[in-house]
Amino acid sequence: MLQRVIGWAVDNPLIVILMGIMLGGFGGLAFVRVNVEAYPDPAPAIVEVIAQYPGASAEEIERQVTIPLEVTLAGMPGLKTTRTRSLFGLSNLRCQFEYDVPYEKAQQTVINRLQFTQALPSGVIPVLSPTSPTGEIYRYTLSVPKDASGADIYTLNDIKALQDWSLEREFRRVPRIIDVTSAGGTVKRYEIRPDPDRLRRYGVTLGQFQSALASANQNTGGDVLAQGGNAVNVRGIGLYGGGLDPMQSKEVLGATDPAAAAAKLRSEDDRRLRALRDTVVTTINNTPVRVEDLVEGGPLTYEMELGARGVVVGNQTRLGRVSLSTPKKDGHGNVLKDADGNVLWNDEEEKVQCIVLLRKGEDSLPALAGVHTKVDELNDANGGRLLPGVKIEPYYDRTDLINLTTETVRENLVVGIALVSLILLVFLGNVRVAMIVAINIPLALLFAFAVLYVRGRSANLLSIGAVDFGIIVDSSVIMAENIYRKLTSGEDTEESLRDRILHSSGEIQRALLFSTAIMVCAFIPLFAMKGAEGQLFGPMADTYAFALAGGLMLAVVLTPVLCKLLLGNVRPTRDNFLVRGMKHQYLWALGYCLRFRWLFVAFMLSLLAVTGLALGGLGREFMPELEEGNLWVRGMYPRNASLDNVAEGSRAARAVMRKYPEIDAIANQMGRPDDGTDPEGFYKSEFFVPLKPRGQWPATKPATGWYKWLGDMRPRTKQELVAEMTADLRTATPGVDWNFSQNIRDNVMESISGVKGDNSVKIYGPDLNELQRLAELVEARLHKVPGVEDVGVLDVMGQPNLELPWDPEKCKRWGVSVADLQNVIQTAVGGQAATQMREGEKIFDVTLRWPQALRDNERAILDIPVDILNHQVSGGYQAGTGPTRTTGGAVGLTTYGSTNAMPSLWGSQFNAVGNYLGGTPRRRLGDLITPYGPDGKQTADGSFVRPGASMIFREQGRRMIAVKFSVRGRDLAGAVEDAKKATADLIPLPYKTEWGGEFEQMKDSEARLLLIIPIALALIFVLLYLAFGSLLDALVVLSNVVALSVGGIWALLITGTNFSTSAAVGFVSLFGVAIMGGLLMVSYFNALRAQGLSLDEAIRQGAEKRVRPVVMTGMTAILGLLPAALALRPETDVTGHFRLIEPIGVQTQRPLAIVVVGGMITSLLLTQYLMPVLYSFYGHREPPAGSGSMAH
Repeated sequence: MLQRVIGWAVDNPLIVILMGIMLGGFGGLAFVRVNVEAYPDPAPAIVEVIAQYPGASAEEIERQVTIPLEVTLAGMPGLKTTRTRSLFGLSNLRCQFEYDVPYEKAQQTVINRLQFTQALPSGVIPVLSPTSPTGEIYRYTLSVPKDASGADIYTLNDIKALQDWSLEREFRRVPRIIDVTSAGGTVKRYEIRPDPDRLRRYGVTLGQFQSALASANQNTGGDVLAQGGNAVNVRGIGLYGGGLDPMQSKEVLGATDPAAAAAKLRSEDDRRLRALRDTVVTTINNTPVRVEDLVEGGPLTYEMELGARGVVVGNQTRLGRVSLSTPKKDGHGNVLKDADGNVLWNDEEEKVQCIVLLRKGEDSLPALAGVHTKVDELNDANGGRLLPGVKIEPYYDRTDLINLTTETVRENLVVGIALVSLILLVFLGNVRVAMIVAINIPLALLFAFAVLYVRGRSANLLSIGAVDFGIIVDSSVIMAENIYRKLTSGEDTEESLRDRILHSSGEIQRALLFSTAIMVCAFIPLFAMKGAEGQLFGPMADTYAFALAGGLMLAVVLTPVLCKLLLGNVRPTRDNFLVRGMKHQYLWALGYCLRFRWLFVAFMLSLLAVTGLALGGLGREFMPELEEGNLWVRGMYPRNASLDNVAEGSRAARAVMRKYPEIDAIANQMGRPDDGTDPEGFYKSEFFVPLKPRGQWPATKPATGWYKWLGDMRPRTKQELVAEMTADLRTATPGVDWNFSQNIRDNVMESISGVKGDNSVKIYGPDLNELQRLAELVEARLHKVPGVEDVGVLDVMGQPNLELPWDPEKCKRWGVSVADLQNVIQTAVGGQAATQMREGEKIFDVTLRWPQALRDNERAILDIPVDILNHQVSGGYQAGTGPTRTTGGAVGLTTYGSTNAMPSLWGSQFNAVGNYLGGTPRRRLGDLITPYGPDGKQTADGSFVRPGASMIFREQGRRMIAVKFSVRGRDLAGAVEDAKKATADLIPLPYKTEWGGEFEQMKDSEARLLLIIPIALALIFVLLYLAFGSLLDALVVLSNVVALSVGGIWALLITGTNFSTSAAVGFVSLFGVAIMGGLLMVSYFNALRAQGLSLDEAIRQGAEKRVRPVVMTGMTAILGLLPAALALRPETDVTGHFRLIEPIGVQTQRPLAIVVVGGMITSLLLTQYLMPVLYSFYGHREPPAGSGSMAH
């Protein structure tokens, strides 16, 4: 069949050339338009559920929210693992599905199940989180104009409202963007702070207060009024502020002066505060009792008191905050420095940070293009979309990483193609033949890009950068070399050029088919990869397969046509001097190997044995860490740390980081976002630290070794930067656990393992205190294991709770129910929303909350007054207060503990019929509760402050605690094995441990490869047997795999590179190359033996004919990946010194390239002697029929 295709192509050269041009054009278009990702998403479908229950402790969240949701979501089709976290006010569930479950299906399954959730507390609504491991593609902060004193013109409430209610909606309209999460700032809230003594005086209950506020804040419809020929809608306007949004008014958005816009916003706040104060709650003797009569401080004495007390514009309880440090720059964008050359920094304590999230599975570059367009639109000063003077300032853009990695791959491609073309020219000695093969390299790659583009697939660093051009164009090399050899041999000169080309190509068609089939079998492990490695290397397998298919197609169709057009007048010629010298040396060395063949075999076996022994020293890891050009630093403070305390420590940490000139900016997020997308407490402080390009890192370390050739000083390595920064941070912030990673990697590892850390040991068991104790023992042991760094316990305990347990006997005596007591606690301390302030589309709570003095500490909270409504006292006497006068003020004992004048009413008589609380007893909150003692029983000697859980982790329905760690300076597998031995005796039954994170992924990957690779080799062996019809021939060819693997192993050992999944892919690539080379060589020997040549002569002639193609294909494979293996780029730094820089994006492909280069070097030095030596032991037998048909 191939012969007919080649014949058609040679007879229709114009059509073939046009098809080639079309392929180049469409492939070039696809290359420009195909989506490129820096790093593929290795995580399966993970659906995250968030349920917020403000004010609830971790224990209550677990009991009332998390466990019911776990039960509801259990047993979903394809569900693999459910991990949950319960912490203050938040329940977070992560449902991880199998890799073959599409994300959309998993998401819909979770949504369907959530509809059947029962027994959740009132107001708790579970929602889906929009986050994904690689979804954070763009980060920005909102810059705020300053006044003359340097203070922000707008409040944090203003900026947070702008982000949450305007910008979030704008970005969600960008195609492929699923959401925007924000952190920092404050969520606006109107607070009404009632005075309990005033409530008692006026006979107003909290319930009445809440109802009055709600009923006074609404619009109504009055149907339609017909007036002549017109229909007029009738509306009753009662919303506070008329329901209008001051931020959307022309006085704000249309203003050119930010100060004028801010003044308008403040005046609108004041107008709403007055409306709240003027709200009538009840009437007494036809005299209205307004809100301001009932709040702290009473009616205003001076207008300037508006908003200062009683009724104020406040904010919801802060769950987190954001700070930002950036270098100061002049008007031209140049970084400013002091007299000593140190960078000057802007350190902004309060910022609003926003993260734009990509929908899982979508393409990054088109989404980022839409984001850039939207940012330009919003930042347009004439657009009227932002508050005057406010700007969106990005500090992280995934486009930069994609461009850097793409540039690295592009450089490697160009250099690789140039080196391969040079090798072809040198060995073939003919520019036209070299051009014929070289043309196929970019065309094969463009064919792969075209298929990716048509199928809607993305390319990435691995899928593009790990492709070996020598392997791709091996079929073209075989075809062109054979045609060129035939045309220059002087044979069959009486035939036409067309017939000679057809005969030459016909000789190798069977070899091409078998070689391609063997290569496909060799790549079966890549196609069969599952889990995280399948997500990483699946695109590479597709790209390799498409490129190989394109290379074979070009070899069969285009190469013969180009040979016909370009080699028509080629004359018989002999090999060039390089090839002749190489053949002479090779035959001389082969003669010695054949003469001392037993010694050569013993040498190879010894080398194999030494390699086996050295293999034990080869480190193992899952994947080398992709350099992202940033640091993700996490500081974990003690669990009882307040947000202000963490902010103070983070300020010191930023000061430490600013001392390092390698750092470009510092974005610091403390606590968690208000939307609950990052389930952490106040104790967490994370730093996103973009780094300057490596060429801008100053030389601060004395040069040693070969670095001295480049100068006396050298820059820090990233490992040295992390080590020094860790030491400085620990000194500046004692008691804080520091961990270093990178942005994407941290998200990916957390999503896969459920732990914020590269690796972890998880301890499962029922009791939280025992889990905490065991984890601390494990932590102490891990600190002693060499190479284990960033060790820390993800504490489950340590959060003190002020527990106020109701006393049944005391409450029964006064007729107080649990609901009454909890309502007092919730309103007095936490605050309870009575209604909502609607400002256009914005909605803010109007909350009733006791004044600060009544909830400032434990004693104040215990003194909160509780009116006993269900235990009336007969008569009109008010305990502790004299009879009410008709004028003036009544004097009595107040909540504040002093005898103050209380306001009375104008009128003839105090007569709040049915509402008068004067006959109602009043007790302290402390009179109705009794603390727990150490034994868990209520006793007066107990303490209200008790230790509690800070965060409760659960996995598959079991409580869990994790000890996270990283491995630096040694291989992952060895470090974890030592850690397992060190901690083996610590965990008693019924508690158990599991080791997770990157180590878990490595073990799963190795197990799958150990299963799949033998299957692939067995299939290859079957193909070899079908090709030769000889068991010995098949075994000899298969032995080539072992020999090349020895070279790959020693390449890893010599370069100090750990064995990883990337290196395993390199070995898989070697398998195909090794078997193809051995197949053709043994086929040559059999063909010559079948022609009647002696064994010795057949080996010598066959080996001589195979020298040029073997060395040529080996060198093309070596040089095609040599740039990726070396992975060093010459650059000149800011001081003018020459340096070799490791570019971003080479880390993941380097192990693969090192294995291929090392294996092919071994092939050139050893295995081309191994095949003839092994054949010499059995080649005297009669070759099976057809076993030499693949020789050319």
